[in-house]
Order: sequence, then structure tokens, then C-alpha cells
Amino acid sequence: MKLRRNKLVPLVLEERPGIASGASWSGGIRQEIGPVIERLESIRQDWLQSTLEVGLGRTCLDLPETLLREYSLHRTASRLGEIFAWANRFQSQTDRVVFVGSADSHRIIRTFKQACCDPFWNELTRGERGSKPRVYFVGDSLDNDSLQGHLQMLSNERPANRGESFGWGTVILTGYEQEQSVIVAEKHLRQHLQRSGNEVLFYECHARVCEDSPSPCFVPSALLPFSPQGMLPAAILGINIMELLAGASWTSKLFASAASTQNPILQWVAWNHVAESRRVALWNPSLSAGMHWLVHLERSLPKGGMSPSGPCAILDPLSDQLSPDELACCNHIWVEQSRFDALPLAPGPVVEVIWDPTSDRPRAISPDVSSGPSCTEVAKNRYEQTLGHQVQLGGMGLTFKLPDLGELSLGQWMQWMIISSILENQLAQDT
Repeated sequence: MKLRRNKLVPLVLEERPGIASGASWSGGIRQEIGPVIERLESIRQDWLQSTLEVGLGRTCLDLPETLLREYSLHRTASRLGEIFAWANRFQSQTDRVVFVGSADSHRIIRTFKQACCDPFWNELTRGERGSKPRVYFVGDSLDNDSLQGHLQMLSNERPANRGESFGWGTVILTGYEQEQSVIVAEKHLRQHLQRSGNEVLFYECHARVCEDSPSPCFVPSALLPFSPQGMLPAAILGINIMELLAGASWTSKLFASAASTQNPILQWVAWNHVAESRRVALWNPSLSAGMHWLVHLERSLPKGGMSPSGPCAILDPLSDQLSPDELACCNHIWVEQSRFDALPLAPGPVVEVIWDPTSDRPRAISPDVSSGPSCTEVAKNRYEQTLGHQVQLGGMGLTFKLPDLGELSLGQWMQWMIISSILENQLAQDT
């Protein structure tokens, strides 16, 4: 059962398992982290005070709130108004939509889809998907087999495609610097679909971020989840983009309002800057696409801005092949509430199965007799044991705690990662 929240619950950055044997930011580790936070505070002030020339950091910081403000003032004439109009067209006229874009654009869409949609989205019926289309991805590489496989799948000669009630849709995600793989895929896709004779809905989504600025800056595709290029695909999937933007806007306000050691974003960046390694234990696989997006986000920033501790490395702490000692020094990402009800390790007898009106999946109603611990409880126990073992080994790290995988939480986390990556890149370039 997917849980829905109408109220924003802030993300929490905990000093667990701690920093240097549990020392706080004002403890012994301050000698190393203190100067870093001071430099980050100076960068933060530069971002907030910049008025003439809008840089990359300020552009990404203001974008979510700018889109929300535009929509509140102009509605259908705003960028979000256009997104809603086209999303409705794709949902009502198509049952399959192909996103043609770079690998960075696809990672953003997959992050939204994996965290907010059913894990077997394309396998569901149209009714189970809430009349939203299936989605496909092309253009992320010059892969001959993948591109031709997609073209054959789109062919009206396939028996499975005959007599479909809905047409196809294609969204071209156009970046500032269009990659050759995207250009090739778009040309072949247009020619193939036009020759098929089927009704196809095309839309070209440009990377419009700071169009009203007198000196717009170049923004890498990986930094555009809250631009129209990220919001239109999310809206087509039925994801609440207003909540995504509200969560991202809240993170931007947190960054702008809290100074120095009171700013958790600066604390996160400072710790990653001085850490020996940047390993992250991901306790909810539904964020794995988001972590791959984060790794490539850092690599998409200007050369020379890499953290001294290297790129982020993702660990799977739920894997039986990973020893506890490998988690001795790492950060953690923990999600408090899964999207579905807890599943017991040993299934109990089912009395009846009903459909929950708030979910597209059936809920099994079991008797009160306990059938043992659930998957969620086992993961929680292993998480607490890992933190305890990390403390015993003298390991250090921080814990990112998300209340759930709703749009409000995901928007907060992705904006936090965008701001952090730009800060860390700028910090590394200055050293």
C-alpha cells in the first residue's frame, strides 16, 4: 500500500554512528571541519547576495520556488501550466511514451519512477496505472541493439501492437549541448513512427532554466530534475510535481536561512570533504536509481572540482555478501516508511483479500496471530546492529533519515544533493 502525505516532514541528518567517536560538530573534529564550514558559509553568502550575475548555484537554488511562483501568478501561461497541459494530453491520448534524451535525463526520470511508482509499472494494466502510459527510454547511448530493439517494438507489424486503442507519444528532451546519441535516436524514431502510419504525439522539451536572466548560465542535464525536463516526465507518470517542487523549495529555504554550523547542508558537505572515503550504505533499494543519478551528478560538474575523497560509492548493506567490517566507515541513507505494508518473512493464513481504495494493489487481511518478524523489522534490526558495530570499530559517518519515499521527501533529498554537489565542487576548485 503506497502511503501519501499531505504535510511536509523534514529530512533529518543525524550524527550516527557519529563523528570521531561520537564527537559533535563542536567537539574534537571541529579543528578539521571548522575551517571547511567557514569557507562554505562564505560561498553560501555569495550565492544569496549575488544579484547581477546569477551563477550555477543560485540558479538551481531558486528554480523550484520560481516555478511555483510562476504557476501561482500565471497558471496556464506558466511553465508548469504548459507541463500540466501536455501531461494531460499524453495521458489521455497515449498508452506508451518514449523519452528521447541523454543518460543524465534518463537517470532523473528513473529516479522519480523507481521511488514514486509501482516497481513493475510497465507490466500493469492501464487501469492499474491510473490511465497513465507505459514509458521507454532511447538516446542514452549509441547502442545499435537497444535502438533497433525499440524500433521493432514500436512497429505496427507486431501482433501485440495491432488494434491498440491509444497511440504512441514521444518526448524529446533537448539539452544545451545535444549529444550525438540523442540526435541519432530522434531521427530514427521520427522516421520509423511516421512511416508506420500510427498516430504519434510529439513534444520537444527544452532545458529552460534561467531564460529570463540577462546572462543565463550553462546547466548540466544532471542538475535539471526540477526543470521542465524533469517535471514533464514525472507529471506524465502521474507523480505529484507540486509536492516535488515544494520539497525542493523547502530545502532551498533551509539552506538560505541557516548559517554556519546550524546549516545541515553545510555540515554534510564539510564532512564529505574531509572524510577518507565517501561510501554510502543505501538501506532502501528504491533509491538506487537516485544514487546512480547522484554519482553522475558529481561527475557532470566542471573538471577539477572532485572531492579529495573521490566520488560517492554505493554499498548494499542488505546484501549477505557484504561483511560488517566493510561498513566500518560510511554514511547511511535510511527510509523510515516503505511504500507498501510490511511483509512477514513467514506468510500467515489469509482470511480475505480486499482492494484498498487508496492503492492499486490488493491488501491481504490476516488474523491477529503473529507470523514472525517482517522484512522491514529485519532490515531495521540490521541497520541498528550495523551502526553499533561501526561505533565499536571506531568508524565515523552520518545518517540521512527520510520519513518516506513520497514526493515531498524525494524533492527535499534531490535538492539537498544538488546544492551539496555544487558546493563541494566549488570548494574543491578553491583548494
